[in-house]
Amino acid sequence: MNKLNSNTIFTTVFALLFIFSNNVLAQSDESSIGKSGSFYSLFGMGFPVETNTSRELSMGISGISLDNAQSNGLHNPALWGTNTFSTASTGFSLSKFLSEDNTTESKNTALQAGYLQLTFPVYREKLGISASLHPVTRSNYRFFNTSSILNEQNQTIEYASDAYGTGGISKFEIGFGWSINKNISVGYAPSLVFLSQNNSRELFFDDGSFTTNVIDSKITGSDFSHKFGLLASFPTIFSDKDRVSFGATAILPVEIETKESILSSRQVNNQVQEVTLDENVGGKAELPLELNSGFTYYPSTLFNVSLEGKFQQWSETNFNLNTTNDTFELSDRYKLGLGAEYHAYRTNSNSFFSNFRYNAGMAYDSGHLKTAQENINTLWFSAGLGIISPLSNSTIDLSARYGLRGTTANDLIQERIWSFNISVNLTELMFFRPKLN
Repeated sequence: MNKLNSNTIFTTVFALLFIFSNNVLAQSDESSIGKSGSFYSLFGMGFPVETNTSRELSMGISGISLDNAQSNGLHNPALWGTNTFSTASTGFSLSKFLSEDNTTESKNTALQAGYLQLTFPVYREKLGISASLHPVTRSNYRFFNTSSILNEQNQTIEYASDAYGTGGISKFEIGFGWSINKNISVGYAPSLVFLSQNNSRELFFDDGSFTTNVIDSKITGSDFSHKFGLLASFPTIFSDKDRVSFGATAILPVEIETKESILSSRQVNNQVQEVTLDENVGGKAELPLELNSGFTYYPSTLFNVSLEGKFQQWSETNFNLNTTNDTFELSDRYKLGLGAEYHAYRTNSNSFFSNFRYNAGMAYDSGHLKTAQENINTLWFSAGLGIISPLSNSTIDLSARYGLRGTTANDLIQERIWSFNISVNLTELMFFRPKLN
């Protein structure tokens, strides 16, 4: 494969993913609810999103200590100061949720755009900047149940409730990283945080004297967030060829002032009547303090292992949105991930299987929801493959993950999750090297 063909393939894949991601983000609510995601994204502002590259997902980590000057990452701004090349990265995921409680089972599918990030070394391996757009939480649910009520004549009226919603919180982030010396880098990334969430509920009755009711709500709001990062790298720990890198980040709490509009509609005499129940009702939604730390050990250029942890202080946050469910409460979230990589492409072997980078990992996530003394935790197992461009540092990363979330105890819902991710990282294939070096 010559350089032109290699560059063309990677650039084409990146363009297709970017266009496809935009199309997914632009889906109407109607198409989104037909293929919904996790049941637990029903509550609050949605379920927290792990916005990682497929490489990081396959290792079960956030990548804050994964020191690689040829690729980018969203989670530690200190890494941007070590970049050698300009980079562009995007990706998407396809997830299947198999949900069950003590009586029923259901299947949901979610096709979701991931993120878009561009990084530029203003001064190579010294000062770099990053611009990105990525989600923080996502609501993508559909919950259908049936029940009954008694009317004034003490007759039983059966009804069905269909609740669905899309949206969540996203960030537009611009930041920089600075390498103080060859061992220590720091970074800072301010961002605009914006909330956009649509929720609907339809009620259907088996008695003609009751009309079908639909309640739609739209919640919006925005504020600013601040993220700080540190990366420390030290060579020759146990031998003259190894090294270790330590990463840490802190994201400050955010309080978003929200506005909510609620519209009720019902069908009377074959005509739809709409009534605005509330318009621009004030409220708030909070994102918690988040702390990340971890390290990656490189015993050689062929192998590395990472251990990283995350803490989010959800117990100190509150919100007054109509999506609140009194049966659930917010609790502090802890996540621990362990993963490893084998860089077979660096062995100079002619074997077909030596053309790739191999990843595997696992992670435990305590979750941020709690009910009936049960934490909605998740256990993940993951593996992945990195396809390296033979004439550049660009990559196509694939990952497959299997997760177990929740429990069927206390009439709760357990989810088995299959998730497939793809991301493309281009390195200076469509950018010129900065003149300032």
